[in-house]
Amino acid sequence: MPAEYVVLRAVHPTYLSLQLPTEVAEVIRFDPTELANLHAPARGIAFLARGSGVVRVVASFRAGELLPVETAKNRYLATAHLSDKLLFNLPEAVVHHLGIKTQERPPRRTEFTDDSLVWFLPAPEYYEYRALQRTRKGWAGPVDGGLAHVYLARSLIPWNRELEELERRIDVEEWHPRLQLLEQLRKPRRAVVG
Repeated sequence: MPAEYVVLRAVHPTYLSLQLPTEVAEVIRFDPTELANLHAPARGIAFLARGSGVVRVVASFRAGELLPVETAKNRYLATAHLSDKLLFNLPEAVVHHLGIKTQERPPRRTEFTDDSLVWFLPAPEYYEYRALQRTRKGWAGPVDGGLAHVYLARSLIPWNRELEELERRIDVEEWHPRLQLLEQLRKPRRAVVG
């Protein structure tokens, strides 16, 4: 059975700057108040390559011991530093890895995109997060330890061929003939004067 994932948030970062969604910050346990006295590298989020077009997102502070391994394995892409309001610019290495299509907007040649992004995580982790969020203890990361598996990707969903084939069949065999018939009925008829 294929793995199932839950979308935490879909966003459209027009100018490649965005705000870390609150749910994502909670799941990866990124708390700006906890990081107030730390130096810059620990105050951000790290992006780790996870196959074509997908990155894993972790709080740099929580993954400090793991980032050297990711760097040695060539999976570390970049770190983004977040403001107090969780605003950040998407690093260029992440933009390229995700395959985000960018254009320049004149006159200042500012980069922008029409692509949307989705933040998602495995379904079991999502439901664990929601269940623990409602308890007095709250979410403190996955029960089995480690870091939450939060991913970021372009919001192009590769649905299976069944949906496409079903829609094509409905369009061709059911809708199109009906619309053609209705169009013929709407055409004005010439009156025959005798």
